Amino acid sequence: MPSKHINGKSLYYTIDEPAQKALATVILIHGLGSSSSYFLPVIPYLNPSIRCIAIDMPGSGLSELGESEQTIDSIVKDVVSLLDALNVKNNVTIVGHSMGGIVASQFAVKHGKRVNGVVLIGPVNPSDAISQVFATRIEAVKQDGIEGLAQSIPTAATGALSTPLHHAFIRNLIIRTLPEGYMSLCSVISTAKVPDYGAITVPLLLIAGSDDRTAPMEGCEAIMQRYGSSDGLKSIKVLDGVGHWHCIEAGDVVAKHINDFALSEGV
Repeated sequence: MPSKHINGKSLYYTIDEPAQKALATVILIHGLGSSSSYFLPVIPYLNPSIRCIAIDMPGSGLSELGESEQTIDSIVKDVVSLLDALNVKNNVTIVGHSMGGIVASQFAVKHGKRVNGVVLIGPVNPSDAISQVFATRIEAVKQDGIEGLAQSIPTAATGALSTPLHHAFIRNLIIRTLPEGYMSLCSVISTAKVPDYGAITVPLLLIAGSDDRTAPMEGCEAIMQRYGSSDGLKSIKVLDGVGHWHCIEAGDVVAKHINDFALSEGV
């Protein structure tokens, strides 16, 4: 299995290399209760000239949690260290789903020279209300484990066009997350600060679901407005009938938007 020993722990990743020189490099960062497998419905639809690197965040999928307390900044450091180990130095489009959207934005704040563009998919916008939701979820996991969330989230957090197959895929992602890893990332979200969106001036693509109750349109629009990118460099695409699990619910459509964005920016 492809993995690297990064900052005291083993991090799992997948990498899809083009047959010829890559015209774009896309880094894929998943959200809570997920793994790099979240992007599997997207990757086959991406242009063959795009190099795709998908990462299991610490405590998720096949990556070790490690002993240090996680924060948004520690995850950004892990991503940077992994890219350095893979000799990917610059000219990347960083894609973040949900909590991964906070990571992607913070990555762009701290390492803007390495980034050609940012794609946020249903990004969580840190707030006091969000903090309380995920602090409460930690207590729920302590009391009942992951099973309850794996039963409720697949249907509660998807949209009108989702199918039983989508629900099964999402349930599998959640149920295979260790409780300690899940609670660690809940804590990351609960303690996250709002990134300095105004300091980010690279092109931005924001993909939202019309039925997304976790990252509703109001929050997505607020993030987009606060980004420092000029109006001509930022856009929002709304997926009708899609909830919070965009890449599973509409992988081919998400891939089309990423293709158009990444290749137009000449990553």
